[in-house]
This record gives sequence, structure tokens and C-alpha cells, in this order.
Amino acid sequence: MKQYIAIDIGGTNIKYGVVSQNGEVLSNLEKETSAFAKGEELLKFLADIVALLRNDETAGIGVATLGAVDEESGCVIGMCDNYPVIKGLPLAGYLKEKTGLPVSVMNDVNTTALGEAGFGAGRGLSTFFCMTLGTGIGGAYVHNGEVISGIHGIAGEIGYLWSGQGERYENLASAKRFSEECRRLGNHEEKALLPALNGDPVYAELLERWIRDVALGIADVIYILDPGTFIIGGAVSETGKPFTDRIEKSLEEILYPDFRGKTRILPAENGNVSNMLGAIYPFIKQ
Repeated sequence: MKQYIAIDIGGTNIKYGVVSQNGEVLSNLEKETSAFAKGEELLKFLADIVALLRNDETAGIGVATLGAVDEESGCVIGMCDNYPVIKGLPLAGYLKEKTGLPVSVMNDVNTTALGEAGFGAGRGLSTFFCMTLGTGIGGAYVHNGEVISGIHGIAGEIGYLWSGQGERYENLASAKRFSEECRRLGNHEEKALLPALNGDPVYAELLERWIRDVALGIADVIYILDPGTFIIGGAVSETGKPFTDRIEKSLEEILYPDFRGKTRILPAENGNVSNMLGAIYPFIKQ
């Protein structure tokens, strides 16, 4: 059975491992991104990863990365403020030269969407919108099994929408914003969303306001794309249906009547390995 090396380059960690052609994650390791302050250090580390994980069954390398990606050249071309070192690095060309293997490089939100399309909540769906809620907010529109990336490879970036309050959507509705507001209430726990969803009165007003802010951005996408299904990824997906059901309820209160009852909100299913699965999905789909 064919196997693929999957690499997920994020602003905090680099996750990597081996994934089988049926979507089974055979190994899952990680390293802090901050360990690589120079581009050449990162490239060498990626080549070392392949040398470590490669075997006779290895058929390709899939890379998910933060930032906007030129998929033809396999380079990050922008939107990489969390790790600017990566901009312009020849990720695909370097790995192809070093390994002789085919290489796919894609934006990490696009790979989250493809991971859900192939192995998660998007299985069997021809069209859906995938949104990741984390430090920021990312988005990817999947239509007929393909990510619609736009002329310049930057379509779907829902986090850059402007809210009616004069803030960018991701500044207002990200999971980071919710955590910051929780700390202002005196909670310094890493995770406050679950107790909030379970009815902790300390968070009741904050949760209601944040859920509504999240739903407002989703409503804007529905008016433009009518995707039928929204899949929400990022760490918040661990809370499952209790979270997405709350968003769906708020959404129904926001939408104009003719749009109500037409969009499902689902949690992503692949959690921490979604980008790794999506990174190798182009090979499997072929």
C-alpha cells in the first residue's frame, strides 16, 4: 500500500508524519517552528524529515503551510506574518531535487478543507465551506471536490472581512479573541470554551456575543456562495456539536428569512491531523 510523507508548517509547530493511501496516520511528530530562524535551516529540516520517514512504499510528499501559496511553483507568496521566514522559499523545488519524489504544497486552510472532503465531515459532499477558528480565521470553498482558490490563490480568506463594528472579522470572532475576553473575566485556563458551552454563568454573556460574531461572518459567506454546509475546524472543533449547534441557532436568527434552514454547521472531524491528511489528498485523488 502506498504511503505519503505529510508535513504541516504552522506558526507555532511543524507537524510531520506518514499517512497511508486510505488516510491512516501511521506516525505523527512535531517540532517548534521557532527552532528555524533562517530559510535554509527550515529547508534542511524538511529534507531531514523525508530522509527519516521515507521507505519503499513512499510515493510522494504533501506539505501544508501557513500563508498564500503559488501551487504551481510550490512557494509561499504572502500572508505569512506569523512566520515570515517562509516567504519565497522554493519548498516544492527543493524537496523534489533532494528526494526525487513528487511534491504538493498547499495553504493549510485549503488542506484542512481537503482533509475533511476526503476523510472527514465533508465526505460525500460536492460543495461546502470550511472555516478554521484559531489565532486567526481562515476559509476555503470546496466545489465539486476542488478548492476554489481564485486567480491569485487567495480566495476564501473570510478572516479579512470587515465587521459592522469596524474590525476585521478575525479580530472580532477568532478563538484567540474569545480566550482574551475570558482572561479579562479572570479565567487564565488554556481552554474556557467547554465550560462556557456547559452553562458556566461566568461566560454566558461573553459566549452569546462571541457566537453571534462568528455567525455574522458565516452569514456573509452564505449570501455570496450558498455552500449548503459549513465545516468548522481548528481546536474549537474538539467541542463538537454543542459548539456548532449554538452557531447554527444564532445563524438562523441572523439570516434573512429566505436563507434560513438551508445551511448545516458541522464540526471538523480530523482534529490535529487534518492538515496532514489534506496535504496528501491530491495524490490520493489522482
